[in-house]
Amino acid sequence: MSIAVYVIDTSYLVELFGCGRFSNKTASDIVRKRFKEADRAGGRFFVPLPCPFELGDHIADVKHEELRQKLADNLLKTVLDSLKTSDPWTITPTGPPEEILPPLLARFVPLATRQGIGLVDTFTMLEAFRLKEKHKELKSRVHIWTNDRALKRQEPDPEPEPYFW
Repeated sequence: MSIAVYVIDTSYLVELFGCGRFSNKTASDIVRKRFKEADRAGGRFFVPLPCPFELGDHIADVKHEELRQKLADNLLKTVLDSLKTSDPWTITPTGPPEEILPPLLARFVPLATRQGIGLVDTFTMLEAFRLKEKHKELKSRVHIWTNDRALKRQEPDPEPEPYFW
């Protein structure tokens, strides 16, 4: 049995939430449609821990107060639901900083200097490979949903029809 695993980057979360001027209406519609289709097909969604932080930063920068409140409330509810039930996604991974940070930073340095890949993107990429290893018995296909082409090139399994905007 093969399942599709999607590691969700901040750029997709911004569109999923419709985060004010940081989002694009067309991209938001397509991203939401992709989530629905992948969910119906049994896909599993994982959000690396730093991505909700970045999303929260984008929400805090939304100029319209009512929209900012709505987005912040939605983020709170979504994260709480995810922590309780892993729905709509699983937030991963957590652990002691002394276990997570040294290998993360060791991988970040060459990616940042040679390819311009940031720390959160490095975390996202490593999480995709961790999930690939974790789900290998299921022959899972692991994709990173992102609008960042440099990060997308790092995904474990190339996605047949990636979406960029």
